[in-house]
Amino acid sequence: MLKIDHLSGGYGQTTIIHDVNLTIRKGEFFTLLGPNGSGKSTLFRLISGTLPPEEGRIMIDGTPLDSMSHTKRAQTIAVLSQEANVSFDFTVEEIISLGRYAFQRGLFKTLSARDRSVIDDAMQLTDTAVFRHHPFRTLSGGEKQRVLLAKALAQEPKLLLLDEPTNHLDIRHAFSLLDLLKDWQKRHDLTVFAILHDLNVASLYADRVGLIQKGSLMTTGSPDLLREEDRLSDIYHVKVNAQSHPVLPRPQILMTPGHAVHKGSFQFGKDVTIDRSDDVIHLAFDEPLRTISSGVTGDGIRWIRHFCNFHVDPHYDGVAPVTDMTRWLDHRELPVESTVGMMTAVHLADAATIRRTVDDVDIMVIATAGVGNAVDITLADQRDGLSQIGTLNVMVFLDAHFTDGALVNAMMSATEAKTKALSDLGIRDRYTDTIATGTPTDSLAIGTTQHGELTPFAGSGTPAGKAIGSVVYDALTEAIGHYLNRKQQ
Repeated sequence: MLKIDHLSGGYGQTTIIHDVNLTIRKGEFFTLLGPNGSGKSTLFRLISGTLPPEEGRIMIDGTPLDSMSHTKRAQTIAVLSQEANVSFDFTVEEIISLGRYAFQRGLFKTLSARDRSVIDDAMQLTDTAVFRHHPFRTLSGGEKQRVLLAKALAQEPKLLLLDEPTNHLDIRHAFSLLDLLKDWQKRHDLTVFAILHDLNVASLYADRVGLIQKGSLMTTGSPDLLREEDRLSDIYHVKVNAQSHPVLPRPQILMTPGHAVHKGSFQFGKDVTIDRSDDVIHLAFDEPLRTISSGVTGDGIRWIRHFCNFHVDPHYDGVAPVTDMTRWLDHRELPVESTVGMMTAVHLADAATIRRTVDDVDIMVIATAGVGNAVDITLADQRDGLSQIGTLNVMVFLDAHFTDGALVNAMMSATEAKTKALSDLGIRDRYTDTIATGTPTDSLAIGTTQHGELTPFAGSGTPAGKAIGSVVYDALTEAIGHYLNRKQQ
């Protein structure tokens, strides 16, 4: 659809764009990304024909852009910029009708039935028909951009050029406009060339992206290019972390500001407060910990300050654990979003707490253990329901700096230690009489201070993994021992 060969151009004696080669396929949504001053707008003006090239050529469907008449360009290319300025006091319908000007015939350029049908379709899609007779100047910024999008779509272009069209819109209006555009692209096989400054928005909407720096097109590819953290950091001169969107298979970018610094040291005796009662064990850290958790609340990977293990009645039905946990946290004025919440039917006085330094890794583990419902997960299909409440809850805290991958490693190391403790203590599945591997309701949390050298692994062959394995094993052995002793009393 759009082919750019060895394109160079700029202003006066200053060349901004240097030898750019790019092919955009028909029906593709292509987004150009780069920092301010990288040449995005200059390349946009070259493609739109408002700036003549110094060298190279631009082809649209095999036709050189500079050989196309103004009418043919208007029938082929539509432009939607970030500005919503209109000099005359036109109504919304009059502005959208301008999109059909290049298709009108006759001396007086009247609208045909076909023109009116296209205009109505564009207004319907963009939800602007309600403003049909309103003066354009009376609309909000988001409404104006929808009107201008309707005008562009009314042109029925083969190629739509977007220059940061959502720059002055709030989140709702920006996503609404891009959703409309994406729908039209799919329905009409529209080719889109867009400049978007927001990397995350570009990742969500683009089929392909390009990165430009100092007037040179560095690379093009799928939105997965935005997972290349080092490349993005070099281009934007800011620390970048890429993660996956929770719903779409697209990357999302996190920027780390320069003021983000961590304290130089951490002490489990000073920088955390531990409150214990018959109802709850509550740990409150002075600074949030990077945490991976399978708790009732605070699950997944996130930053957590509060860690709670609540005692519940042995006959607790567990029908709505998240609702119950939220209510308990609200009662204590603890933020649900930054609190790991667990629950157990065992006496909290039987919890095991171990602080230790292993291979220069400072670690603290708090464990509660009820094994009345211990299960061998490999034979779980032979069980029917729960015989009684039983839960192994383990909280692991390290003064360490883990990647997300290391947090996952840490969960594996702790789970291996749990299984080993159950095996050595001879804890058996009452239904199958085989060695148990856990209980159906176990919870585990790993929290790290994110101080010190970055650690990419926490498996059994690493100092962190060894620390986790040995201390989790000892804490669970102690906690299970307390539980069994109480059962014998």
